Amino acid sequence: MTVKSEIVERLGERAVLLPSLLSAALVANDRIKGALSRLQDAVHGQGEGKAKALGGGQVLLPGLGALLSALADDLAAMLAPLDAAQAEESAALADRLAAILAALPGGEGERIDQRAVDALTMAHRGGADSLHLLVMDLHKAINRLSAATAVETLDGAKVHALGERDRAAVRAFMAGLNRTAPLAFGHPGLGTTAVHTGDRLTIQNDIGTTDAHVLVVHVDAGEVSVTYTDIHRPRAKFFISLFEGQGVTWTPLDEQRGDGLSEDIFYLVTGRLTTADAKAQDRFLSFLGSRIVFLIDWNKARKALQGFVGRNGAIGLLTWAARLDLGHRAFLEMGGDQLVVEAVQRTAAGRIPYGVRLDEALGEGPCTEFLQNVLRNTSEGLSAGRTARLIRDEIQAELSRRFETAESAVLTVLVRHLGLTRMLAGAISDSLSPAGPDGPAARARLAERAKRIEAKADLLTVTARDIAARLRQADLLRPIVDEVEDATDAFEDCAYLLSLLPAEMTPVAAEPLSRLAAIAVESAGWLVRAVEAASRLPEGQRADAIAALQAIDAVTNAERAADAAERAALAGLVATPSADARPLILGIEVARAIETATDHLSHAALSLRDRVLEELSA
Repeated sequence: MTVKSEIVERLGERAVLLPSLLSAALVANDRIKGALSRLQDAVHGQGEGKAKALGGGQVLLPGLGALLSALADDLAAMLAPLDAAQAEESAALADRLAAILAALPGGEGERIDQRAVDALTMAHRGGADSLHLLVMDLHKAINRLSAATAVETLDGAKVHALGERDRAAVRAFMAGLNRTAPLAFGHPGLGTTAVHTGDRLTIQNDIGTTDAHVLVVHVDAGEVSVTYTDIHRPRAKFFISLFEGQGVTWTPLDEQRGDGLSEDIFYLVTGRLTTADAKAQDRFLSFLGSRIVFLIDWNKARKALQGFVGRNGAIGLLTWAARLDLGHRAFLEMGGDQLVVEAVQRTAAGRIPYGVRLDEALGEGPCTEFLQNVLRNTSEGLSAGRTARLIRDEIQAELSRRFETAESAVLTVLVRHLGLTRMLAGAISDSLSPAGPDGPAARARLAERAKRIEAKADLLTVTARDIAARLRQADLLRPIVDEVEDATDAFEDCAYLLSLLPAEMTPVAAEPLSRLAAIAVESAGWLVRAVEAASRLPEGQRADAIAALQAIDAVTNAERAADAAERAALAGLVATPSADARPLILGIEVARAIETATDHLSHAALSLRDRVLEELSA
């Protein structure tokens, strides 16, 4: 449906000139940006310019006069539609243009001062005016005028003088944009205008409120080109990354810098899809339109997330959310980083040591998964109309579960460690059994096997300590890890001592030593059961707590039984006459090593008891 605005009515018959003036102004804007980029690259020794330094800041640049003349003409072309429409800001912009043209270098002798180029290209507001600033303000005014004077709204885009092919392309672009536009959750932006210029269609999208955040798309018979400008280099690189697999070739990211610029400098990149297939062009235009919403407030979202996972991790999260059409605006609407901070304060304040970042506390992978779910829950939750309170509760519940999972992970690793410990204790018990393998070769194999088992157990110890170190409750979990490691070391020492027995001798008092070793195997088995049950406590099963406490009690009872068995073994050793002291000494040391292992297992069980009781009282 054709719409008429007040400004169109005021224009009267001059309105028929406006579409062509707007088209020429957009083309002139593109040429000016390209000329400024070439001029800056040339005087700074970059790009394809043929500039030659002359000393004293002077530069010789062939073609300078023509370039400066073209700049003046294009500036006039940009002002023309505003003047024709008698736009409110036209007079002020015309005064600025006159001042800029008056100060424009003449280019005599094809020479220019480098400082003059920096003054022309400066984009930092708050100081002197510049050609670059004027161009940005002209462009914004042209966009407003274009939207206000459009003769038609096509699927939400303000359009001028489109042919049938143009209309199909705009509809494709707007189909993608409208599909994801709700993910802006009311944030301004995404305004689109389109006009036929010469032999091509030009689509302009006003992404946000900053001067240099603009997307211009040109569509012609054989190519779609995308010119994107941004003040944030990481966001520009993010934008490029969204088109992987789309067949787009990109120019290098061009930095437009002048002296005195702040970090919100100007970056420009152009992407091209070469195809004469109208359907392929439309598919790309639809995809392109669907990506724009993910640029809104991108830098704000990155800063909100990087406090938990670092800069690269934050960009990875935003890329993931864009590819799944979730986005980040809902996350910001819900409070951004404060949403996560609140969840940490409510559910994990006592679990994270002071100053530890969330990915260090949870682990990089689990933290990334948690924040992915935060982005998903906020986007899908707000889209579905769920209350903010419910979404916050869901996020807090998941974070609590993940910390409980981290604590359980320590115990899960300990179960594996204890499995190795019990295996080693069993091998020693078999060696000491009257029916077990005997002889120096068997004892040597036992020692080698014990060494391998201990090496595997050491790796598990490192893993368990690493997980425990992220948690504030490390003071409860770490002693369990340490005691289990010490028990394994004691069993390995025992295997080594047995291998030292002279070849012609057999262990003295083998039967009481065998009984002691059997008790140690039983102790390790009970501790495995206790840790397994304790690892399930976050699931809230009271039966698991009872099973853990009963198994812990069995471990401590086994330690007392081991004390008695050690004394019996020592009595048997002393009571056995021998002309050689070595079997006696080694037997005593073996008994002591096995009993020491049961002491460590008992200490681990008592530390585990403290953890179980704390969980029950929570």
